[in-house]
Amino acid sequence: MEKYVYNLEKDISKIRDDFPILSRGIYLISNSLGAVPAGTRERLLEFINIWETEGVAAWRSEWWDLARKTGNKIAGFLGAGEDEVTMLTNATLCHWVALSTQFKNKDKKRNRIIMTSMDFPSIINAVSKIAEFMNWTVDIIDGKGGVGINPDQVIDRIRDDTLFVATSHVYFKSAYIQDIQKIADYARGKGAYTLIDGYHAPGIIPVDLHSFGVDFYVGGCLKWLCGGPGTAFLYVRPGISSQLQPKLTGWLAHSSPFSFSLKMEYTRDSYRYMSGTPPIPCLYTALAGLEEINKVGISQIRNKSVQMTNKIMQMAEDRGFPSFSPEKNELRGGSVSLHIPSAFQVKQCLDERKIQVDFRKGEEKEPDVVRIGPHFYNTEEEINEFFDAIDEILSSGEFKRYSTNINHVT
Repeated sequence: MEKYVYNLEKDISKIRDDFPILSRGIYLISNSLGAVPAGTRERLLEFINIWETEGVAAWRSEWWDLARKTGNKIAGFLGAGEDEVTMLTNATLCHWVALSTQFKNKDKKRNRIIMTSMDFPSIINAVSKIAEFMNWTVDIIDGKGGVGINPDQVIDRIRDDTLFVATSHVYFKSAYIQDIQKIADYARGKGAYTLIDGYHAPGIIPVDLHSFGVDFYVGGCLKWLCGGPGTAFLYVRPGISSQLQPKLTGWLAHSSPFSFSLKMEYTRDSYRYMSGTPPIPCLYTALAGLEEINKVGISQIRNKSVQMTNKIMQMAEDRGFPSFSPEKNELRGGSVSLHIPSAFQVKQCLDERKIQVDFRKGEEKEPDVVRIGPHFYNTEEEINEFFDAIDEILSSGEFKRYSTNINHVT
């Protein structure tokens, strides 16, 4: 049972004081980048101080084991165990490392990777290039413009030639929660690995990787865990971790890194999937974010998230804005995507008013959407202000003054 430092209802003012950006505007974009906690500055000063006072001895006193320490703290939010989570720099690298475990796959008949059109484009691009290099085939299931894909559609594509099912836990654009446990159960029965992009899940919905049974799970502290960039992580299922040898590797993965041996001998713990020197400052920022999440607990965060996303969907429906997110709470992650008229121009107007949300351009059958990602530190009053601002922007015609060229504004 979770132990809370804060009660979300009673202590919301104290919680908001821990996130400085909330005093400067309305921040509803934690699905893209979590708000920085005030404690992050202190954590970075720790990094500077130890470097300044100890120099190279900082590796011995703290830095060498910092990635392990951080990974073990993240494991608590994933339903994972000690030394099962490896810290890496980004999700693309995590996918490369996981896929590289099969670069010498002896079963040449297994050469197909299953993905969906709703997975994150840069991950599809990366996996496709790896597949091209390895003469594997990428089989992409078309989402046909819907908010999600029935897991049975994925399962129907898993055959004896499937090497990986590489798909998402929560789809980035619609926030649809995929039944990865059902997919993992079937894939294992067929002898295929599951490689799950979970970047939009930890920190906003409960995650229990041991129960899910997935083989590889990729995530990061950038978004809902409020840990900033350079803080991605890779979980590898304990039953297979010590058997696999990633070909994308480096000296931290060596069982005796300071022997400087020319023969690669893999360590057996979470460092087995590491590569070169980790981004030490980023690990400090990750710890600061995890401390804040831990003060509130995932149960409270999830309950409040459902409450706020329900409110967003209801207020959108009242205005006739179609939603591109699941209506059912159990299928919806932490954000809501709305098809608002002149969405990109409206988003620019909101930026001017210091109301930060996200825009995603529609592809083929999908609409342009504004994504709203409230977190535990947001309030219902901020949701009201967000919709009041949209009402004014649309009724006044203010949006017409802004660019329609998405490449014009970053």
